Amino acid sequence: MLRIKRIYELPKEEDGFRILIDESGPKGLSKEEAKVDLWLREIAPTKNLGKWPEDDRAHFNEFETKYHDQLQKKNTLIKLIRDTEKEKGTVTFLYSTIKSIKRLQF
Repeated sequence: MLRIKRIYELPKEEDGFRILIDESGPKGLSKEEAKVDLWLREIAPTKNLGKWPEDDRAHFNEFETKYHDQLQKKNTLIKLIRDTEKEKGTVTFLYSTIKSIKRLQF
């Protein structure tokens, strides 16, 4: 199972394996405090996509399409995530700065 949550939410056991998917780390929170198991900067949307407004549905749909296109080029990372999901059961993606990412469906 894949989940997504804001890194500032308290870690829970049901989060399983926790992967930070932002290019930059969370402000005022260490990886240890956030219980980050893996930091995959490379899976984050490009900076241009990460700044898109999340309150505009039309823009979000375009963001989602472009981000999925970017992910198609990252097969090795996707395989790593899927293999981790098979091994651990649950993988939770953590984000801090990418506002639009929280609405993606995986």
